[in-house]
Amino acid sequence: MKFNDSALGLILILAAIAIRWSAEGFSRLPNQSYGSETMPIALSALALGLGAYMVGQGVVARDGLPRARPADWVRLPGAVPRVALALGLVVGYIALAGRLGFVPVSVAILLALMLATRVRWWVALPVAALATLVIQQAFGRLLLVPLPRSGALGFLW
Repeated sequence: MKFNDSALGLILILAAIAIRWSAEGFSRLPNQSYGSETMPIALSALALGLGAYMVGQGVVARDGLPRARPADWVRLPGAVPRVALALGLVVGYIALAGRLGFVPVSVAILLALMLATRVRWWVALPVAALATLVIQQAFGRLLLVPLPRSGALGFLW
């Protein structure tokens, strides 16, 4: 769908307000002036500014009332099923990562996405495995983000 800038700007402003409101309940670090709410609040401020800019651009453009129409990519063969697959895989990750662990679910998701976009399987498999390993090491070891580690490949932590 392609929306008028004013409509998208308004949606972005509402999202910024929701992010800011939800970040208020996050805890602060002891003896620090910042905490886990710092990044969401900063991002909500940026989103609010961008939304206001988009509303202003939409008003200046005056190309009619905000209405939706399909974007050009929607007409491409297989585009809508691939978007549905991506959304389904996100839901699948949420449902399965806690039980199976990050590594096997991530490899399966990346492999499915690459095969859906016609990447050859002998290229997709090592790329999915390597990308999963890099993501796991970056988030699990460097950033200390707890990733689900149940399953057979929990030893990578």
